Amino acid sequence: MIWVTWRQQRALLAGAAAVVAGFALIGLLEHHGLVGALNNGSTTRSMAAFLPAALGVFWGAPLLARPLENHTADLLWPVARLRWLALSLLTLGAATLGVALAVRVVLAWVLDGRFNDHYRYDVVSVAALGFAVFAVALGAFVGAVIGRVEPAMLVTLLVYAFVRFVGGQVRDGDGSWGRWQEVRWAELGWYGAAAVLLIAGTFAVVARRGTSS
Repeated sequence: MIWVTWRQQRALLAGAAAVVAGFALIGLLEHHGLVGALNNGSTTRSMAAFLPAALGVFWGAPLLARPLENHTADLLWPVARLRWLALSLLTLGAATLGVALAVRVVLAWVLDGRFNDHYRYDVVSVAALGFAVFAVALGAFVGAVIGRVEPAMLVTLLVYAFVRFVGGQVRDGDGSWGRWQEVRWAELGWYGAAAVLLIAGTFAVVARRGTSS
């Protein structure tokens, strides 16, 4: 089972390494002034702001939607679907956290001393880890429910954007920026808890649904 999961997920791990290397390269170029600012801001920061959504759409959503849509789940799930899901989610979660942590380190270095906390918050604070994990868990859940790759990707993107917009409005509207240290840990907890619920929901959906649907 571990060998099968590794073969399925090694492309994901290679992609994770490529994403980190790409951010490191662009961050290095920006730090030395070789990459211009984007709208009077940071190019690397602008890219990183979309990273959680991209991880949810391109990693989370296809995780279950693709085998369901292609019926490759029929080969494995009747025997050990929950073990396969646990190992796949573990691999995906490790890759997600690895990418999010590495990009956070790069952005902290690139943005240090150049921008205020509000501008840096979504990509440098620990809350950024919660955003990434939530997006991927959301994608996996939506993919399990819908069972089709492209609709799952679209729904994941729309729901994630909506949740982040509402969460941002609540956060910015309560005057909490004077308590920035407290806010970031609170958001990490909220999004982390939501991710746990979504993962539990994913297991429930996979345990109950058929494969050829």
